[in-house]
Amino acid sequence: MSWCLPCPGRFQCSQCLYKWSSAKVHILFHMCYGMVLMRIFRQACRQCHDPQLEEPIFSLENIERLLHNVVLKILEDFYNVPMQSADLLEVVVDGCRASGPHDRTHCEGCKLGVCSRSRAAMEPSAGKNKVSKAQKTKMDEDKAQKTKMEVDRAWQIKIDVDEAWKTKMDVAKAQKTKMDVEKAWKTKVGMHKTRKPMEDMDKTVLITRSPEQVVGGGFPWKCCCCMSLSVLCVLALFIFALLHFFLK
Repeated sequence: MSWCLPCPGRFQCSQCLYKWSSAKVHILFHMCYGMVLMRIFRQACRQCHDPQLEEPIFSLENIERLLHNVVLKILEDFYNVPMQSADLLEVVVDGCRASGPHDRTHCEGCKLGVCSRSRAAMEPSAGKNKVSKAQKTKMDEDKAQKTKMEVDRAWQIKIDVDEAWKTKMDVAKAQKTKMDVEKAWKTKVGMHKTRKPMEDMDKTVLITRSPEQVVGGGFPWKCCCCMSLSVLCVLALFIFALLHFFLK
């Protein structure tokens, strides 16, 4: 982005020391993001036959006004801050407004065609201003629409993140429930494994016992039967002897 501003300045010839003032010392500003380049166009002395181009001298007040105008231009072009022509500060020479014809034959800017382009840029038509204002309004509307779309997109992303987080929590809960079921199943299997050796031991004990111990709960029935049989035999012999004695 380039912008050319006329500013009153003073000159002094380095050869004949002639001094003069000019109300249209053109300064070209080339602006881009993060950088501003500036070029000041010089003027030649009208008294010398072979003049040199001399650098102008500006007052501190004019320098401050120029910087103020440049800042407004940067805000308008790069940050979409509206600027009115009344916001620009007018530069002055020695506290009064400068006027008069411009010596184009001794101006470096006029020889390079910069002064004529700057005049055309500084005198826009009313229709052009209206078009620029309408275009700027449309740009603002587009920017607002874009901002709204970005907000909606961010909100949708937040909703998706919340749903994903909820799904993750459900998955973690299901995983924990599955682990609890597997743990309970392992505990049940372990209890069955522990009970089975005890049942096998009981079976082994029953097998190793004798039929009498299994039936009578460990009572010595065999010995009792033998003793009873012996007693019966003795009684039978005794009864037989008595009968034989009485029958004689």
